[in-house]
Amino acid sequence: MTLSRRSRLSGQAAFNRVFQQAVVSADASFKVLGRCSDQTESRLGMAVSRQVDKRAVERNRLKRVVRQSFQEHYASGDRRDALDIVVLPRRPAVSESNKKLFEQLSRHWRRIDERIKDAPPPKRT
Repeated sequence: MTLSRRSRLSGQAAFNRVFQQAVVSADASFKVLGRCSDQTESRLGMAVSRQVDKRAVERNRLKRVVRQSFQEHYASGDRRDALDIVVLPRRPAVSESNKKLFEQLSRHWRRIDERIKDAPPPKRT
């Protein structure tokens, strides 16, 4: 299950834009930052460093779970507003089961959606 090109957040400028004016949801396993986008569909960016786990297989598992959860929640197409989202997994995420990770991410998606509704409109830069 791969993300379409339009669903990927790429480039340093796009990531910086999210980091500058982000709505944040965090727990022990993930830090999720979101921001309204001027694109037509929501986009996902991830940064999974070797500090999370030295083994590539574990980092790739986390990325797979995040992508799949994102697609289930945001790629359905019934959303009015598109979001740019950056997910930063943390070390404890490696020891969690996929099911638990899905539950945590689902909670983050709901929090981001709620907080973005309440947030003031982003400044144009």
